[in-house]
Amino acid sequence: MVRIPENDEQITVYLDGSRVTRGVGLSDFESFVDGFLAALRDFDRSRRGAPTKRGGHPERRAEAVMAFRLVGFREGSGIATIEPDIADEPDTLFEDLPAPTENLEAMLDAMERRELPEVVNEALTRACGALGTGGTIKVTSRQRSHPVMIDAERLAEMRPEARPTPPRATSISGRLHLVDVEPDRIGIRASSGIDWICDYPEELEELVTGLVGQIVWVAGEGEQTSARRGSMRIDEVRAVEQGDQSEFFTWAPVDDAELMDRQGIREPQGLERVAEGGWDAETDQAYLDALTSG
Repeated sequence: MVRIPENDEQITVYLDGSRVTRGVGLSDFESFVDGFLAALRDFDRSRRGAPTKRGGHPERRAEAVMAFRLVGFREGSGIATIEPDIADEPDTLFEDLPAPTENLEAMLDAMERRELPEVVNEALTRACGALGTGGTIKVTSRQRSHPVMIDAERLAEMRPEARPTPPRATSISGRLHLVDVEPDRIGIRASSGIDWICDYPEELEELVTGLVGQIVWVAGEGEQTSARRGSMRIDEVRAVEQGDQSEFFTWAPVDDAELMDRQGIREPQGLERVAEGGWDAETDQAYLDALTSG
């Protein structure tokens, strides 16, 4: 194969696995390419909210995001050099990078964040499987400072069935900071910092609109969807009564000597002041029993 001089648009894909020991069989390479291109195509469709796994001839956008040209291949085990194939038509879909490069870089970012759509995960799993046992894909480019590793184990850990079940919630409390009457939703920010978006039935609309800015308690069925977000369908809502701070408390600290003077304390009080009627052996035992009781 003729070697093409390197340029900033070239991307290197390192293939490894039991079927990639001294080069790679053409049928295995074809299966790898099919899976890898399917991942690129459906990743772009998924992030745009378009249907994935579509049959038939790919649409123009799908062709654009898969448009890579193989410009080099060498052993060790299999090292492919690709670059965007945009010589025939200028790209107008993206401003900063060619369409295939931008889409590939975005997919690699999602891989590192462990946020790959399930359909993309499946396609990359097929691509790794085509390389045999221990199939691994490593991608490097001039756009990033470190390679991205793709293998069956990492992909399996990212599938929905491998993720922990989101924490469930039947009641929450916090400040009601948002009301949206179309659709019927409220936002409650709990003291933990989690922002709960809650759907409510129409009959609660008048009540919730009057509680904006207050601390509320709600009950229903919900789950924490991330470290800072949660969702709930509520059945009940009520205001939480706020206690008044009496003069017993002060914002500024008070000196110990002043406190003792206010309370008439002139000397150590002793244990006798703790228990009414004096502190004796029986009281001492009762006190110890209370501390150690389960």
